[in-house]
Amino acid sequence: MRFLLGSLVIALLAGCGGGSSESTGNATPGGQSSAHNTAPTLEKNEGTWVISANMQSTKRFELSDKEGDTVSVSSENLPEWLKLEQTGTAFSLVAEPDLFDVDTHNIALVLSDSKDTSAQTIVIQVTVDPESNPSETVALSDDVVQGTWSNQSGDVLFHFTDDNKGLGLYKNKGFAFDWNNLDDIELTTREAECIAHCSRPQFLPIEVVAQQDDKIAVKIYASEQDYELVVLTKGDVKSLEYNYYIEQRLSDDVYVSKLSTSTSEPSLIGGSLTVDYEDYKQHVPFHYAPYYDGDNYQILSDGPERDIFGRSLVKEFLNTNTQTFKRLSFDPNILSAKIVAAKGDFVALEFVYRFEMVPTFDTGLVPEAEWNNYEGLNDVMAPRHSYKIYRGLEMMDIPEFPAGSQTLGLSPLLGGELPTGGRFNAVNTMLEFTSATAGVYKATDGVTGEQHSLDVSLSRTQDTLSYTFDKYTQTVKYGQFFNNQTAFIRELGGDSPFILASIAKLPNMVEPTQEDYMRTFYIDTRNLNNNGRHLVLEPQSDGRAIIYTGGIAGPNGRWQMEDDNSMSFILSCNEDTYAECLSGQTEKNVLNFKLLYKQREGYWFMREHTHYRQDDNQQWNSRITHNIQFLRVCDVCYYSSN
Repeated sequence: MRFLLGSLVIALLAGCGGGSSESTGNATPGGQSSAHNTAPTLEKNEGTWVISANMQSTKRFELSDKEGDTVSVSSENLPEWLKLEQTGTAFSLVAEPDLFDVDTHNIALVLSDSKDTSAQTIVIQVTVDPESNPSETVALSDDVVQGTWSNQSGDVLFHFTDDNKGLGLYKNKGFAFDWNNLDDIELTTREAECIAHCSRPQFLPIEVVAQQDDKIAVKIYASEQDYELVVLTKGDVKSLEYNYYIEQRLSDDVYVSKLSTSTSEPSLIGGSLTVDYEDYKQHVPFHYAPYYDGDNYQILSDGPERDIFGRSLVKEFLNTNTQTFKRLSFDPNILSAKIVAAKGDFVALEFVYRFEMVPTFDTGLVPEAEWNNYEGLNDVMAPRHSYKIYRGLEMMDIPEFPAGSQTLGLSPLLGGELPTGGRFNAVNTMLEFTSATAGVYKATDGVTGEQHSLDVSLSRTQDTLSYTFDKYTQTVKYGQFFNNQTAFIRELGGDSPFILASIAKLPNMVEPTQEDYMRTFYIDTRNLNNNGRHLVLEPQSDGRAIIYTGGIAGPNGRWQMEDDNSMSFILSCNEDTYAECLSGQTEKNVLNFKLLYKQREGYWFMREHTHYRQDDNQQWNSRITHNIQFLRVCDVCYYSSN
C-alpha cells in the first residue's frame, strides 16, 4: 500500500512537469524557484557600501544555497576599477576607484546554482576623502583650457575664451572673469553686467589634480585652505532647458528673452549690452526678434544704439595725407549673438558689435574707402565682442495675496493726481493689499510731510493679474528666477516687442541703522559713465551730502535721519542745516532712502523723490515718485564736485 501511494504521487508530479532537472526558471531576489530547488542568495546585503576614491577597499560577501549546490557569481556591468574574486561559498569585491568615479554605482550581480538564478544588486557610493586627494597639480596648455567645462549636475560651468576672458557659474552665481594659466588656472572674477564702480574682484584659483580624456578633476579654492573637488567635462554645452530667460543684472527692472534654436520661428532677445572701449563705458539697451541660422542669432537693427541719456564715443583722427584732424562721433551697433554655453538655467551669449559713425552738426562721415587715411580709425571700426549672462525664468501661477500682504513689481510707470494738486508716480514700489480685489499705494510728501493713499483695483486669474490705477490698466504674469526672487512679467507689443520683469519680492528686509547709510554709493543706471559724469550719493559726517542722482543737478545738499530709520536728502542746498534747506520757499528736491536689503555688491532701497515747485498758477505743489533702487557700495568712487 505504501508503494502504491508513492507511485501515485510520482505519476501526478510527472504529469505536472514539477520535478524536471532541466528547470532553470528565473527566481525572485528572495530565492524562490522551482518546487525542488531554491535559487541562491546573499546571506547579508547591508545596504550601500561607501568607499573613498584613490584608496583600495575590499568587502567580502557570503553566498547561500538551500540545497548546498555550488554557486557561481557573475556581473555584466562591472567597472574597470572593481574586481570580483570568488572563493568557495564567498566572493570579494576589490575596489580602487579614482576621482572620476565619484558617484553612486549600482552593481548588478547574477547568482547561479546551475539550476536557477537570482538577481542581486550591490550599491557602492564612491566619495571624496580630502586625505587621499592628489597634492600635485597637472599642467594644461592654453589651447586645452580654452572651451567650456561643466560638471554633471550643471551647477559648475566655466567658459574660457581665447582672449583670456570668460564666463562662469559657481555657487549659483554667474560671473565674468579674466584667466591666467600658470601652475594652476587663476581666475579673477567680476560682475558680468557691471562697468563702473563694481564690487571688488575676487581671486578664484583652480588646481587641476587629475586628467582623463576630456575630463579633469579640479580643486576650486574658496580660501588658501578650503576647496571643493569637482569633476569637469570639456565639450559644447548649449542645451536650452527653459522657454524664458532673464538677464542677470542688479536692477529692479530687467529684460526677459524667449530663446530658441528654431530656424523658422524668431526668438525675442533683450537686455543691456556692456560696451567697454578705452574710456567709453555704457550699457546699451536693446530688444530684437532675430532668427537663428544654426549658429547665430542674426540681428537686423535699424542703426546704432545708445541710451537716451548716454553719449556717443567722440574721437579725433589725424588725416595722414592732409595732416589735419577730424572729429568723429560713433554709436555702437549690435550685429549678432550666439550661444557659447548653456546648461540648466545658465546661458552665456556672445554678442558681436561695432561702432558706426553718426553725423553731427559740425562733422560729416568718412567713406570706408578713406578709412586708411585716418590714423586709428580702422581700430575703432573693427568688430568687437561683449558677453551677457541670462538665467532661466520659470513661469508660475499668480499667488494668493491676502489682505495686509505687500508686493513690489506691479507698476511700470503709473501716475495719479494728488488732492493737493500735485502728482504721484509709481515706478516699482510697495503695494499693500486691502482685499483680494483691491490695494493701496502710500506716499509721503518729503517737503510738507502730508500722507497720501492711492487706490488700485485688482482682478486675478490662475496665471494673470490685472490692475487698474487711475486710468491705467495693465495685465502681468508671474515668474521665479535663479536666486529665488520673484517677478511680475509684462509683455509690450508693437513694432519692437519686448518683455520686462519687475522684481516682486526681495529675499528679506533688514532693520537699518544710521551706520548703514554712511557709505559712498554709486547709482547703478544704464547711463554712460565717462567724460567725468558720475552718479554718486555720499553723506558726510557733518550733515552735508554730495549727491547726484536720477538726472538731478547736484552735487551739494543736506541729510537727516528719520524716525523710521530712513535717510532723507535735500538738494541742491548750501544752507547750514537741513531745516533751513527745507523751509526755503524755492524749488527743491527731497530724496528719502529706506534700506530694504543688503548684499555684497550694494544695497536695495525704497526711494521716494519729492520734487517741490510752482505750477503755472504760481501754486506750490509736489510731484512724488516712488520706486525701489539698487545702489552700489563703492570702496573708492571717482568723481568731481563743484
